[in-house]
Amino acid sequence: MKPGRSAYDVVPYLGTVVANTAPAHLALCSRWHGGPRPPLRRYRLAELGCGDGANLLALAFYDRESAFVGVDASAAELERACMGVRCLGLANVRLIRNDVRDVDPGEIGECDYMVAHGLYSWVPEDARAAILGLCRRCLAPAGLAYVSYNAQPGWATRRMVRETLLRSRAVRDAPVEEKAARAIALAAELLEDLPSRDYAHAVLLADEMERVRDAKPGYVFHEHLAEVNDGFWLGEFVEQACGHGLDYVGDAQFCRWEGHVPSAISSALARRELDPVEREEAADLLGDRYFRQSILCRADAPREPGSRSVILDEVHLATSLGARSDPFDLTEGVIESFDGQGGPVVTLDSAITKAAVVLLAAQWPAGVPLGELHACAERLLAEHGIGMGRGTPAQLAEELTTLFEAGQVELRLREPAYDRGIPEHPRAHALARFEAAHREVLTTPYHLPLPFDPAAMEMVRALDGTRSQRHLWRAFGDELVDGTLPVLARWGLLEQPLGAAPS
Repeated sequence: MKPGRSAYDVVPYLGTVVANTAPAHLALCSRWHGGPRPPLRRYRLAELGCGDGANLLALAFYDRESAFVGVDASAAELERACMGVRCLGLANVRLIRNDVRDVDPGEIGECDYMVAHGLYSWVPEDARAAILGLCRRCLAPAGLAYVSYNAQPGWATRRMVRETLLRSRAVRDAPVEEKAARAIALAAELLEDLPSRDYAHAVLLADEMERVRDAKPGYVFHEHLAEVNDGFWLGEFVEQACGHGLDYVGDAQFCRWEGHVPSAISSALARRELDPVEREEAADLLGDRYFRQSILCRADAPREPGSRSVILDEVHLATSLGARSDPFDLTEGVIESFDGQGGPVVTLDSAITKAAVVLLAAQWPAGVPLGELHACAERLLAEHGIGMGRGTPAQLAEELTTLFEAGQVELRLREPAYDRGIPEHPRAHALARFEAAHREVLTTPYHLPLPFDPAAMEMVRALDGTRSQRHLWRAFGDELVDGTLPVLARWGLLEQPLGAAPS
C-alpha cells in the first residue's frame, strides 16, 4: 500500500513478540546449519512491517547497545510504536513510515539482521520483490534475514475457509469495521452445520473454522479477510529469494515444537534421495504445515560449517520439561515420562540425561553450560548411589541434541543475566509496566511472551516501587501477590534496588 490510509489504520492489529526473530536465536539456527555468523552484540536490526512495535521495542529495550529500525506504511500503527519509544525512552530505535516498495535502502543502512514477519504473504508480488530486494541490499556480508509466510500445503485449507468467508454476502456487504465480527459468526454457524468429524476433510476444516471462531477480530480481518493472502511451497520461496541474490539457510522453527518433524517422518525421508529443500517440502506435505519462518543470507555470504559438538560447548542449555512421577527414579534403564513443550510426552531412560533434565527444569528459565550441567548431574546421581559408565558426556550431549531438535531443550548463545530477588518495594521494569497497560502479554529477557490474567496485569501496572509487599497484599490480596511476584522475579521482570546484593 502507498503511504496513506491503510487497512491497519481502519482496523488496528495488536502486535506481539515473535520469539524466533531474536538475533541470538537466528544466529544459533544459522550456525547449526553451517551458515553465516552475524554479531550477537552491538548489531543493527531492521524490521519491515513492524506495526505497533510490539516485537521491535522489546528487542530494543533489552539490548540498548544495538540499533533498531522499524518500517511500516500505517500511520496509526507507527504512532502507537512511537508512543512506545517515548514511554520507554528508547534512543536506539528509529521508525520510518513508508511502503516497502518506496523505501530507500540508505534510510535503513547496513544490517546484521532483517525481519519481515507477517508481511510477505499479505502484500502484492511487487512488494514481495521489494522485501527480498531490501534484504539483499541492506544485509551485511554475514547478515541474516528472517521472512515468514503462509506455507503450502497446509495453507490450502486456510485458503478454502478464507474464500468461503469472503464469498459470504453477510461478510461482503458489511461495513469494514464489522466484517471480522460477521466472519467469526459465520465460522461458528458453519461449525454447527459440519457433519461428523470421522472424515479427514471434516477434521481439517473444523480446525480452521475453530481458529476463526476463537480469534480476535483484528486477526481475522488481517489474516482471513485481507485483500492479499498467498501461500507458498518452500521451493517457490527459495527460488524467489535466489532471484534476488539470497540463499536459504534454514528454518527458524526447526528447534521449536511448532516446526518439529516427527522422527518417523524424518527417518522415512532420510532413506530417499532428496535435496534439503525437497526433503523439507515432503515433510511439510506429510505434516500438513501451514506456516514457515525462513532464514536467508546473501548468496556471497561467508559460510562457516561448524561442529555441533563445539556449539554445545559454547551455549547454555535450558528446559521446562516437567517430570510426571513423584517419586522420580534416576536409575539407568528405568523409563520416566516428562510433559513436553507443545503437549507431547517425552520419555527418557538414560540416568545422566534424566538427572540433567531434572536439574535444568528446577531452575527454568535459567540455562547452564554443558560442562557444568554434566558435573552437577554426576553429583546428583552419586548422591542417589547411581554409578555411570564411560562415555556419559558424549551420551548426554547426543541426547540433549535430540531433545533440542525436537523443541524440548533450548540452546542459547546469549544467556540473560539478572537478579531473581523480590525487593520489599517491588518495581516492575519499564517494559513490563508498559506492556501491562497496552498489551496482553509481557516480554521476557529471553524474547518469550509471558501471559498473565487481567488481575495480574493490573497489579504489574501498580508495581512502580512506591508500594511495599504489605501494601500490595492489602490492595490485591495475598494469593495474587504471592503467586505473581515470584514469577516476575524468575523471569527477570523486576528491577533491583541500587546496591542490592545478588539473591
